[in-house]
Amino acid sequence: MPNRKKSKPKQPLPFRILIGAALAMFAVFCTVSIISDQNSIVEKRKELAELEENIEILSAQNEELAELIASDDIGRYMEKLAVESGNYAYPDERRYYDTSRD
Repeated sequence: MPNRKKSKPKQPLPFRILIGAALAMFAVFCTVSIISDQNSIVEKRKELAELEENIEILSAQNEELAELIASDDIGRYMEKLAVESGNYAYPDERRYYDTSRD
């Protein structure tokens, strides 16, 4: 008696096509997901760089304010606030504004 291997019956063609299509869609999904994640990482790194820059600016401002508070020179602090945020000027100071765009 010859020793024959039992072969598995082949699955029907529509089933193989369905599995192939499912695998192809899964591969496309994974590729799109990876690309999307990479774009998100790039955006988050840009945001991180902006935040680190803001931290440096705010730290410098905090140090300046700490120096003003430590020096007990409240007049200099009030003068700085008036000039920067109140748009006040010194009596002998001239300010020029560009009104050509208005």
